[in-house]
Amino acid sequence: MRYSPTLVDHFLNPRNAGMMREPDSVGEDADDRCGDLARFFLRVRDGRVAEIRFQTYGCGPTIAAASIASELYRGRLVGDLCRLEAGEIEQALHGLPDDRKHAAAVAASALRAAAVRYQERQS
Repeated sequence: MRYSPTLVDHFLNPRNAGMMREPDSVGEDADDRCGDLARFFLRVRDGRVAEIRFQTYGCGPTIAAASIASELYRGRLVGDLCRLEAGEIEQALHGLPDDRKHAAAVAASALRAAAVRYQERQS
């Protein structure tokens, strides 16, 4: 399977990459098999994600997955991100080869971790 034009675009032109000053929450995850890492920073206003930034270390699909996730989930309720599934990110990238499916899983898990951490702090 070749990479989709959407994946290639997000890899070559990642959106929302970089750190965030004074985020409301941070979450990260890594794939132990390949070493890919994703970290998400959230700014939340009125229970919705107002801004998402990310840092990644890994393959092109992991960078693309984090980039597209940063666009897909801005404006959503934090609670929605707590139930985020990797398949949503993979679908937005128009698929991933079997040996790169970890990219969507790492991005989803890291973003989910940031959302869960935010909600825990609010309780």
